[in-house]
Amino acid sequence: MKKALKQFAVFFVIGCSAVAIDFVVYNYVLDWLCPGCANEANFKHYFLNFNSADVAKAVGFMCGSFYTYYMNKRFTWKQNDRNNRRLMRFFALYSISFVMNILGNKWALTWPEELVPFIKIKDSAFLFATGLSVVVNFLGQKLWVFNSNVSLVAKIKKRISSAS
Repeated sequence: MKKALKQFAVFFVIGCSAVAIDFVVYNYVLDWLCPGCANEANFKHYFLNFNSADVAKAVGFMCGSFYTYYMNKRFTWKQNDRNNRRLMRFFALYSISFVMNILGNKWALTWPEELVPFIKIKDSAFLFATGLSVVVNFLGQKLWVFNSNVSLVAKIKKRISSAS
């Protein structure tokens, strides 16, 4: 349990810096694609059927994802080898997290402003989407991506059989 808490603490610090990268890129791209939209709830400009907030969130998330892979690989999970299987697992996990992040952001942008009166709706949506991703990413990295000993399914079966 102590090891998992330490891993989560390192993951959290790296994650905070990844979120900062995501947030800066998100706001920069949003302002570039749709000047003045950051103060509106309606992101009018569309690109390939995605509104400007969706595109900005996607670009920010991807920038943060590349950063977090390399930092967590080295500092949280202490893996220094090159492993293409692990990299593929990471991108599979982050593809799921990516979709959840964008959909969570999109859904939270529809919240009434009274629900989160102290911050802009775009910022509360960003935080909500990030919270969803944090849970999925930590568990996925710990149990699947950087767990070279056992597959996730085998680990779950082992825990179930040992609990019986």
